[in-house]
Amino acid sequence: MSEFETYTCDSCNEEFSAHPSSNAAANTYCSPACETDGKGLR
Repeated sequence: MSEFETYTCDSCNEEFSAHPSSNAAANTYCSPACETDGKGLR
């Protein structure tokens, strides 16, 4: 059984797997680039 769960990226709406305790799971961004775009920092 995998410890990872599936989340949907808030910026690009693609699914990704992450550990529930990770920053990616807490922020629901699949990559630093998507987090930057999602927060309007580009």
